[in-house]
Amino acid sequence: MRLLLVDDHTLLRVALGDMLSQHGYQVEHAGTEIEALSALAKSPPDVVLLDLRMPGSGGLEVLKRIRSRDSELPVVMLTSSDEERDLLQALQAGANGYLVKDAEPAELIQGLEKVLAGQTAVASRLTDTLVQMMAGGRSQREGAEASRPPDPFAALTPREREILMHVARAESNKVIARELGVSDGTVKLHIKSILRKLGVKSRVEAAVKAVDLGLTRREKG
Repeated sequence: MRLLLVDDHTLLRVALGDMLSQHGYQVEHAGTEIEALSALAKSPPDVVLLDLRMPGSGGLEVLKRIRSRDSELPVVMLTSSDEERDLLQALQAGANGYLVKDAEPAELIQGLEKVLAGQTAVASRLTDTLVQMMAGGRSQREGAEASRPPDPFAALTPREREILMHVARAESNKVIARELGVSDGTVKLHIKSILRKLGVKSRVEAAVKAVDLGLTRREKG
């Protein structure tokens, strides 16, 4: 499994790269935004582990540039920040995961495995924060549209609504495919269409939107 590790701190990058290599990852290193984008252009990896606090434009801007080129490539943010605002911005920008640098190696490896399986990985100490966001708690939706149509899900087909319900339950593509009796590829295509129609960049943001705007309650009712 090929992994692009993007972090400007050389010692941390080398140590982390060695640990990941011991777990079977083929690690490529990038210390700057330019190096990262160049590596991605040459040969896209299976997953990107990206420092949130990159010098220059920052990790979020790098993530946005990645998403403008590839909406499917798994990207996990790696950070020392456990601020709710940073987590929210990363998910809104299209991150598939948000892990902290002081996590145990086992948690980091488990998080990468979840993302590669089509799920979302969030640092264990931020789980409650994510639950609050998905429950429509105190979190403000930075960058959200000023106005929404009466039914933001009207453009979704019945099958897409069904799949979005599964996504809101944090199920992986394989689990959804098995439950619906379709292929992983079919689920992936539906999710891509859902993200486009809802105007979001990640399945996490789609799930948050589904819960926050009451789709899950409507479907249950």
